[in-house]
Amino acid sequence: MATRRTIPTLLCVCLLVLAGCGAPFGASTTPDRTPAATGTEATSTVASGGAEPSATERGVEPGDPDGVGESQRVAVRGGELPFNATVVYRRVERLLGVDAPAPEVVVEDRDAFDFSTIDPRPYQTALGLQAGSVSNCTTFYSASGGDPVSITQGTLSAEAVELIFVHELGHMFQGQASGSVEMIELGEASTYLTGGVAVYTTNQYADRYDKRWNGSRPVGVRECLYDHAPGTYRQTAGEVYFGARYVERRVDEPTNLSAVFESPPESAEAVVHRLEPGAEPVRSLDVTVDGGDRLAVGERRRAGEIELRAWLHAGLSDERVDTAATGWGADRLVRFGDDADPSVAWVLRMDSPGEADELAAAVADLETDLESRNATDLRSTRIGDETVVAFAGPESFVANATASGTAGNVTLAAP
Repeated sequence: MATRRTIPTLLCVCLLVLAGCGAPFGASTTPDRTPAATGTEATSTVASGGAEPSATERGVEPGDPDGVGESQRVAVRGGELPFNATVVYRRVERLLGVDAPAPEVVVEDRDAFDFSTIDPRPYQTALGLQAGSVSNCTTFYSASGGDPVSITQGTLSAEAVELIFVHELGHMFQGQASGSVEMIELGEASTYLTGGVAVYTTNQYADRYDKRWNGSRPVGVRECLYDHAPGTYRQTAGEVYFGARYVERRVDEPTNLSAVFESPPESAEAVVHRLEPGAEPVRSLDVTVDGGDRLAVGERRRAGEIELRAWLHAGLSDERVDTAATGWGADRLVRFGDDADPSVAWVLRMDSPGEADELAAAVADLETDLESRNATDLRSTRIGDETVVAFAGPESFVANATASGTAGNVTLAAP
């Protein structure tokens, strides 16, 4: 079983872009839009006056090998950046040991991001997760990666905007950094590695060039957002934060990122507890629905420990969440009903009876909290010594849904 460790809490006040492919930190919560140029002529980040750029202006560091990206310059449209984008692009190439095409950058003027606009998905509604704001990490903006990269400076410092650009390059360069592994081959692991590698890259850059987001390292900023994210966003924030910590543990040098792609994590549990591949295999769990799949609508999937933690955080303390979620062995989340009236049965198999006891007690306390706020109805039951089944959603479903079987083979019946 995974060793229980308390996840540290860093309460940081930070100014930060919502970096990552068009939405807050890599989540697909808003439509990804390709920004149009503002009509300003593209400017290349080159030395003025036509003179040969210096080594610093070319992005060359002492002891760097020649040739990586030397022929590429970054064009910036729509405004000015408070740093030399070509220098930063070449630094990231050298940091990761890749030779990648230079992107175009579009400077935009977007409004600060409002987390309360992230509506709950149907299964989140059933689980009682609600929208909300982020009050302790101050201002956030959206950015989008790809080519072009779009960035809004807003009220951010020059160093913060530079690190945003590095984060987007961290996404863009993953194809080269992953070695022979195609991203599509990663399956579930891509959920944690895509954002985690981008944050790890940004963190390494920040350390090497002494850059900070309002005094914090990039991974500290992600921890701040995870700690204070609303229920509708905490899972995504956790995937990026825990993913970055996992990559940091698994990779000895930024040029060796291929190691984590070639031997990816097998579960969210491995990511949270930074386990070596194969150290904690997912336990056997078969879940069937009495009456067939026609009763299960939309989702029937493994959720994982990060999603479990996000749910428990809706009404429990950090320490209680860590105690209850540690020991996750396997799960299946099955959604019933339509989008307007969703309900959920979540089957969770733990590694031991004692850990199942901890989870069952936590779910019982969560039930009290959620129902006191009219967030949802909730009930749990035990199957064998190791498995807890939580029913959430409308009162009629929660009161009448059933689960039967053994710890590793569970049958659900919806009313």
